[in-house]
Amino acid sequence: MITQSVISENRGHEGYWIAFLCALILIVGSLLLPFNSVHDGHHTLAKHQVFISDLAPPPLAMIADLRLAHEEIRYLYETNQAWPEIAQLEEGWLAPFVKDKSWDHQGKHQWLLVAPGVYQSEPVTDGTRYLLNSQGQAVDIWFDQAQQASLLPALASTEDNATVLSTEQFIDAGWIQVIFSDDVEETAHHH
Repeated sequence: MITQSVISENRGHEGYWIAFLCALILIVGSLLLPFNSVHDGHHTLAKHQVFISDLAPPPLAMIADLRLAHEEIRYLYETNQAWPEIAQLEEGWLAPFVKDKSWDHQGKHQWLLVAPGVYQSEPVTDGTRYLLNSQGQAVDIWFDQAQQASLLPALASTEDNATVLSTEQFIDAGWIQVIFSDDVEETAHHH
């Protein structure tokens, strides 16, 4: 076996160039990284709002039921062109309106239809009240843990005599709005 050593013409300087290019790529990449990332920082909420992730477990079960109920209520409204009454929701075994073991466990809420598509609870045993606003396509859930909010917010009439409640009316009445992560993502800028 014959061994022959090969000597580079520039005495190993190509290694320096490779190291320099690697360092240059790392520096440019680290400088441009903040401009290429999605900012998932804390979003500021108004005083009348709370993230669902900040809530304790007891209201989460009721809020989950209300999210599902919203979809069913919207379907019934689009099918019948009328908002379902509380009795209709109970007969359809729609939680949290039906009086079953879950209803008993969550505070035995008595539900009222306070405006077309707006359902409000008054608990018998638990202190938290809930309000489901199904007037819009997106779910809109409000709650009142201290029972300090007004039970029946002021109603505003529109031209077609359908009662529409505004966010300001809920805020003025003292209700707290639940904000879901997908609500925040709609307003965030995505790359």
